[in-house]
Amino acid sequence: MPVAAAKQALTSHIDGLRKTGLWLDGRSGLIAAVSGGPDSLALALLAADVCKTVSVGFEAVVVDHGLRPESAAEASLVVSRLTDRGITARCACVPGPAPSTGKQAWAREQRLQILCAHARQTASAVLFAHHGEDQAETVMMRLLRGSGIAGLAGMAPYSLYQGVMFARPFLGLTKADLVAVCHAYEAGFVTDPSNANPVFERVRTRQWLQQPGQQEARQQLRRLSAASSQLSLKVREAVQTWFAEHAGLTYRLRAEIDRAAFSHVGREQQRQILRHGLAVVGCQPYPPSADTVDQLLDRTAEGQASTAAGCVLQVTGQHLRLLAEFGRPPEPELEVTAGQLYCFDRRWLVYAPKDGVIRRLGPSGWAGRDHQHPAYREAENWPARMGMMLPCLHGLDGQPYHPHFKSYEAVCSAAGHAATDEGPSHRAEFAICSLAEDGALTLADRAPTTDKEGGRA
Repeated sequence: MPVAAAKQALTSHIDGLRKTGLWLDGRSGLIAAVSGGPDSLALALLAADVCKTVSVGFEAVVVDHGLRPESAAEASLVVSRLTDRGITARCACVPGPAPSTGKQAWAREQRLQILCAHARQTASAVLFAHHGEDQAETVMMRLLRGSGIAGLAGMAPYSLYQGVMFARPFLGLTKADLVAVCHAYEAGFVTDPSNANPVFERVRTRQWLQQPGQQEARQQLRRLSAASSQLSLKVREAVQTWFAEHAGLTYRLRAEIDRAAFSHVGREQQRQILRHGLAVVGCQPYPPSADTVDQLLDRTAEGQASTAAGCVLQVTGQHLRLLAEFGRPPEPELEVTAGQLYCFDRRWLVYAPKDGVIRRLGPSGWAGRDHQHPAYREAENWPARMGMMLPCLHGLDGQPYHPHFKSYEAVCSAAGHAATDEGPSHRAEFAICSLAEDGALTLADRAPTTDKEGGRA
């Protein structure tokens, strides 16, 4: 019964997406990352059937990383096999050559960026075919690296990455289940030889876990993942509750933490609170190390300013103030196409009304800003360090387009409106909203707001 079980898992997951408030029922779709292997192929076959039943748009995206000479032909073959079955599919090629080292990490990041870019245009969620054995491998690798509770939770069923929802409906299934699905559909799959190359850490971990007698280890790792996930969720909820009560947020540019309240919690709580603030304001791809956080706490106790994780930490009479750090190269610069959605600077979801380039406003832009513009009236009392971080669109027509703060749905709707326009006209406003931080998402979460203070602004 693998097909029925997998379809039920996927249907339940779509219901979960609706509950997040980030996936817009009736407008949003689903895309699946498909390599042509049995896991992702099973996902594509099942998703096509389920989405047709529940009237949700679905598309398979096959990414060619260009790591092997035959990869382009293989990607084309996968697309052809899917389209022959009536499944909408496309191939996306990774631009540029691969690095000489860290190829798998590079390929993963390139794949995520391609999938996210495609998903944003329709506010779609991205489906991944990770299963229970993948989860065991992930937890094992993180255990060997000395990860904490959050890392040992493994891959989350629902998560956010640069404003895009990721969904993993098959974490409760096995690889054998997904292979059986392919057989049931009479679908042939391809095998990537790099998946057997022990030069890669994940391959070595997989080979060890697949040895005879390691079934108990795999089960224990999955139990560890589930327990760590529950503990991590409780810690995160407690930190977010404390933060909402004792800290003020201004988008993802500033957090002001009440010093008195901060001083009355224990050292471990202080670590978690400060790590959360750094994640929200710093927008770094990886959390700061425990040593870094401890050093910051020591300096804070002495009243000293610090920089870490993309933030400037200032100590005032009443607050610990975290400000987004301006000026550390390379500063982001993003070429954009009219009518499209983008993630800029890891903290903004932006809608581009014109072709051009998005950059931070910078010192000269902040100094020369139009004080009557709605965004700059709101930011009138901001320190320059914050104002310089705002995005500005420089159109190919030579005109600057300044930001208009909007809600998540309003920014997404702007792109939807542009996509249905006839001719070259698009909405004129350069709309932006503050993104929620990356990470695991629970079904109680809702879309990020653009309120200046509190919440997840």
